[in-house]
Amino acid sequence: MKLTSFFSQRGIRGYVTFEQKSPESEVVINVDLQSAFVTPIRLSWEVREFPVDYRKEMEERCLESEIGTSVLNLGQLVGELNLPDNASERLTTNKFSLTGKNGIWGRSLLMSFIEGEPDNVVQQLAGCATITVDGDFEERVAEVRFYYPLAGSIWFRWLGSSSIVDSVIYNEGLFHVSENLDKMSGKHKSRSLPTKHGWQVFASDILDSEADKSRANCNFLQILFDPDSRDDSNCSEDNSGSCKAGDLTSKLGKITVQPNPALKPSAAASAKKLFRDPHFPMPTEISANAAVATRSLYVVLYDPQHEDSFLACARLRRHHPRIVQANAPGLPRVRLTQYSPFEPTRMDVNATSAMVTNTLSSEDVHLKIHEFPVPPLSGLGAVNFKTKNSSGVDPRCNEVGYIFEPKINPPKESPYPRPGGGTQDRYFLGDLGGKHGFFHVGIGTGPRTMWDAYLPLHGKYSVAQRALVAHKITNDEENVEGEAIACAPLVPEEPVITAVAQFQYPAVGRVLFRQINGDPLADTAVIVEYLTYTDGTKNDTDGHRWALSESPIGRDFYNWSERCVSAGPRNNPFKVPLNSNDKGKEPGDCQNINFGSALICAQGDLSGRHGTLKVTATRKNLVITKKFFSDSHLPLEGANSIIGHSVVLYDDFGPKARGERLGCATIGWHHRLKAVAKDWFGSGEGGGGTVSPVHGKVEMIQQSEYDDTDVEVTLDGLDGEERGYYIHEASVEIYQEFPCEESSLYGTWDPFTAQQNHAKREYLAIGDLSGKHGSLDGLEKTTFAYNDTQLPLYGVYSVIGRSVIIHRGKMARRWSCSTIERGYSPSEARELRAIASFHHPKGFAYGYIRMKQLIYNDGSRSDTAIEVKLRHPGKNDRNFTQNHNWAIFVNPVGQDAAVPTYNTRCVAGGYRWNPYYNQLADPLNDELYRAECGQDNPLRCDVGDISGRLGPIHLGGRRQLFNDVNLPLEGTVSAIGRSIVIYNKEGRSERFACANIEPDKDIIKYANIRKPPRFVTAQFIDDVREVMGLPEWMLTVDSRKTKVLHGGGCIQFLLHFKGPIANQLEQDFSRLMSVGKLERPSLYIPGAHPSSKRKSQLAYRPCGTRDPNEKSSKKFGSQNLCCSLSPSNIIISFAVLISFLLFIH
Repeated sequence: MKLTSFFSQRGIRGYVTFEQKSPESEVVINVDLQSAFVTPIRLSWEVREFPVDYRKEMEERCLESEIGTSVLNLGQLVGELNLPDNASERLTTNKFSLTGKNGIWGRSLLMSFIEGEPDNVVQQLAGCATITVDGDFEERVAEVRFYYPLAGSIWFRWLGSSSIVDSVIYNEGLFHVSENLDKMSGKHKSRSLPTKHGWQVFASDILDSEADKSRANCNFLQILFDPDSRDDSNCSEDNSGSCKAGDLTSKLGKITVQPNPALKPSAAASAKKLFRDPHFPMPTEISANAAVATRSLYVVLYDPQHEDSFLACARLRRHHPRIVQANAPGLPRVRLTQYSPFEPTRMDVNATSAMVTNTLSSEDVHLKIHEFPVPPLSGLGAVNFKTKNSSGVDPRCNEVGYIFEPKINPPKESPYPRPGGGTQDRYFLGDLGGKHGFFHVGIGTGPRTMWDAYLPLHGKYSVAQRALVAHKITNDEENVEGEAIACAPLVPEEPVITAVAQFQYPAVGRVLFRQINGDPLADTAVIVEYLTYTDGTKNDTDGHRWALSESPIGRDFYNWSERCVSAGPRNNPFKVPLNSNDKGKEPGDCQNINFGSALICAQGDLSGRHGTLKVTATRKNLVITKKFFSDSHLPLEGANSIIGHSVVLYDDFGPKARGERLGCATIGWHHRLKAVAKDWFGSGEGGGGTVSPVHGKVEMIQQSEYDDTDVEVTLDGLDGEERGYYIHEASVEIYQEFPCEESSLYGTWDPFTAQQNHAKREYLAIGDLSGKHGSLDGLEKTTFAYNDTQLPLYGVYSVIGRSVIIHRGKMARRWSCSTIERGYSPSEARELRAIASFHHPKGFAYGYIRMKQLIYNDGSRSDTAIEVKLRHPGKNDRNFTQNHNWAIFVNPVGQDAAVPTYNTRCVAGGYRWNPYYNQLADPLNDELYRAECGQDNPLRCDVGDISGRLGPIHLGGRRQLFNDVNLPLEGTVSAIGRSIVIYNKEGRSERFACANIEPDKDIIKYANIRKPPRFVTAQFIDDVREVMGLPEWMLTVDSRKTKVLHGGGCIQFLLHFKGPIANQLEQDFSRLMSVGKLERPSLYIPGAHPSSKRKSQLAYRPCGTRDPNEKSSKKFGSQNLCCSLSPSNIIISFAVLISFLLFIH
């Protein structure tokens, strides 16, 4: 067995290892230390009671209150250390063991400088480190976290191999949350003395569900944990092997719970305790091979006065290692692992030749961790990415804040230690290059593994989900660090779930909460993206307290009096007592922000744990409002989830009538997005039609805009000549004869013009999937997966609604294509579609604006995908005008959509839709509004100001696709039922054209038609549209499903009836095919009257199940009319069937 302690503090760095072959053999101690001092130094060393908590600062973590008193003085046992004389030394002893009752595993090693003469020795702290497992031994960790009526954590750690098994139980410091109730007086009194409690481990029933296991009380626990069914008749502390495994009181004695440290600070120092229990087996619920745990374990503490009554219980949960990685082109692959809060962090850096890019080819880089995550490819991040410089460097790498250093007084030393030349406490926490030296990237570079004692992945100083940045090395001695040349987020390897609180008035912005899925005890990353005023306020403000409140908000977030009262009081589910300066229902001044003491604060006291926030009035200052925190007290899942609560922002200097609350927002799920291309069309070339031989899918999943996109490709039906696959700009139009052509789908999706700039691999076009991840050359069937750092499903550059094209042959011709649709389960969400149809015969624009949005079952919604296809009226009109602003107005329009004069056109629409009262304090200041509303600040725009968020549109030319983050289609604030107004070209203010936003249905129907000589499908569809009075987008045909039946006597179509009256259109078509005539157009247009010369009859007739060329045994009049189905497709409209039966009757 081998144990290790890693040091890098106060000029001492290196390792001390302990090895023992068996519990009875001698212990071999290997010392491998380096000193940064010029003169020799003397060190004392001793084993302390408790492990080091690496969540805390180095100055604090080695105090006696943290690591306890000495349990083994190694200086007296094997001698003090003298550096550099015995910097590398091998010592042996048989005076202690690594495991067992008096083992040192799980404790800490403390070193101190020895100064002065022998008769006047003075010791000063040199460093401390946990004595942790190394080598082939396996360690498992579990946590039991209590919240009420006592709080704190108990940690279980198991160590196992083929010959040695050991376990320790560490009481990190339980304390009473509530005050003591005096039953005589009925008053609460502060507990001043610790209490001792019996404690046991229980197992839940095998039939208990997850809901059962989340019950607030402990009364459902009846089964004492006893996997070996031990006979406990001889159980005692001296004979613990005879005790039942879960009977901790009998084996270890009672556990101590201290008074609340907030009420009695001295209690924290005496709260810790470490127990050794070699007879507590690792439960199968914790072991790695337990795929499905049928039971859960609970630690129960008994009431000290009524020893048979449960006081509190908490579930024992496996603590998985925290692993984060940064993986992006242009960066070495960096992986950080921290097995528990009581161990240092392991850093693995891999910069092999496979990772070499033009950006970092064979050179040294300085790696640093910065404050904030890399901005996503939406909003501000997208705007910055579009301005990347000629070298291809991502400018978002300059938007991640300063190097991460949480200390108020960061380390200062003159001269500053050279990179890799000092101990880790002399550098900023995030300065990886300083602590470990520069990292060489290039051919032949091998992987490196290092340990870091000041790089936590737990607690408030966690670096998880921040940004890793590679800086160029310069020859400037005074400024070694050069510009940022690559960056990537440090994302957890486990899936992460996200919640969001979005403010609307009088300040807008988002606060995101991100936590590892399925682990409510994991730290939650809190990202305050930005906060900016929308009401017309012109000054930045600071010092805003913020809190988590009990209830979701109502409509009072814009009230002038008693604002946000609906959010309720500050959330305090565990009844944390109020301190002397607390305002009761409002946030207090809880300043105990270390882990553990976070439980001393009310869950909702965010400003107490993290400080106050800023709100800016200008877009240029958005960056000053950005914040990032790591919080151990904000679970997104479980009984104490913050979902459904609200975030309240305070203003201590606001009007008294309004109250202290400035704004509020409900916390809801930020759902992942899934996109899939699976409905394939052929190119139409070579006589193959539009039926594609390709089967399978290209599936993309992005958990949030801060996560990479996971891509899975599963394709069959390839012929080995495929060259590549790409995402193109537009969606597939199913009615096209050649649906994959450039005239319809345009070029590769490349909003940042990377292709034209001949960008390096890491900055290829978003849609160049083959260029980034390999081609399909030579494959006939394939399945593979990868993740893409630049393939957004959220935000303005989302690929949803665009298309995937497979190219084939030496000329890379377009061979097969499919639209990228949203993927979702009906149990999860539903898709809502809307359309603004510009089809008035006397109107000034012709075409449509289509909108799609997912509405989730919890009421939240996705971004809205928008497709714009507009031209000037007239079948052959080829005019092209651009820079038309467009907006949603509050009311629908009528026949005023076709009024010739600008002054009265579209006036029924009213005014631009502004449901959140943007700029209410200064409504006429359009200059201020235009300066602040933009693509990088979309929530600052009126909901109706689409061009303010997305930019103008054009009439004529290509289709345009947009993704709007603030366009709701359902709920109390919905665009459906209103109107879209298009302004005149080149940014002019006249209302040019308008149409109402209505639901967009899609009714599918098969139709069998007799095929006359010289039949042309396009002519048939045009004739039907003319009789029914429909624009082409309300009636389309799926060209892949067209079939010739009965030896050429009939033809079958799959028709799509679309728009707000799709049901009526399907019925009118059935009537038209049945009787051959339609008296009036299906589509009513206000102010437009059908011409008396309108075509109302159709010469085509339906086809039945029999070949029309065969002689019929029965004749009805002069025609053989039948409307049933072909044998190959048993699909028919019910309306057509009824019409046929009525006819023969």
